[in-house]
Amino acid sequence: MKKYINFKFLFLSAILVMALSCSTNEQDVEPIIGFDNYPLATFDVSDTDIPEAGGGFVTVDIAFDKMIDRGVSFDFEQVGGTAVEHEDYEIHDAIVQPYSDTAQLVVEILEDATPEDVETLDLQVIRPSLASKYLIHPDSELPLVHITIENYVSDALDMSFNFDVDLIYGGDAYSSCTYGVDLDMFVSNAAGFDINDPWATFNGTNYAATGDCPEDFDMDMEAWGDGEYIIWHELWDNVNAGLWEDQKVPITTTFQRAGVFTETLVQDDSQAMNSNDLGEAQGGTNTHGIIAKVVIADGKFTISDYNGDEVISGKLSSNKVKTPRPAYLNNNKSARSNRLVK
Repeated sequence: MKKYINFKFLFLSAILVMALSCSTNEQDVEPIIGFDNYPLATFDVSDTDIPEAGGGFVTVDIAFDKMIDRGVSFDFEQVGGTAVEHEDYEIHDAIVQPYSDTAQLVVEILEDATPEDVETLDLQVIRPSLASKYLIHPDSELPLVHITIENYVSDALDMSFNFDVDLIYGGDAYSSCTYGVDLDMFVSNAAGFDINDPWATFNGTNYAATGDCPEDFDMDMEAWGDGEYIIWHELWDNVNAGLWEDQKVPITTTFQRAGVFTETLVQDDSQAMNSNDLGEAQGGTNTHGIIAKVVIADGKFTISDYNGDEVISGKLSSNKVKTPRPAYLNNNKSARSNRLVK
């Protein structure tokens, strides 16, 4: 039986294959979508010369020229510098939310009281999410941010008064702070000062009477002005007086001037409370003792112990105003309640 080739069918099939091939080639060379609908991102960087005292902030304001229906994330990547993340700075990333056109990247400079050289920090703005990497116009230029972190020198003298010692009862040790000793710290003008009546020359610019252990306050030396001052304690309460073996409870004071020094001073035993002294609240009479003397004169300060031996001295200094905290970052700080009238 003869077989016939259907040339008409083969001819039509060949034409169809050619048409499909041409259509496929055209799709390969044409872009699927253009960039006209992609937002162009611009970046405005704040002052990058930051003092580390009290913390500071560098901000990068991000703005789109049009809104889109998806969120776009931005972050920093450290590419240079001597600063260390979580020690010297923290990063707060940013998201331009759907149907929004602004966001803010923040570098938080952490407070550091340690004397050190000026530190640097180079941060590259990046788009960390693959999902949002191609959502902005390719002409958007992601900035490199160079930050200089200045060593901070404080005008305030930070003082921390620790009286946590082991008190002995029945051969066992108990923390004085946990078991009822309440010491408060005050300042008096040195002229006419008498430890038997320290309130006569009391200076209320700073004091620490919160019931905390340790107690602390910051002595702003510029606010105090030139003069001589005595720092002293008052034993307010000692609820377990009479139980302890007799021993001294000296106050260990840490003097710190941020960016300059940290020094400690142990109170002279002649001025320290006794473990069984009664406090003012209990009608005690032996409730006061000298801790240190501070002299401020001609832009300098000197701290001496009870015997007049110098502990530390130095110059006062002025500082650059720190950058304000960005409004959207949580800045809730609990107020410290001092008590003077007990």
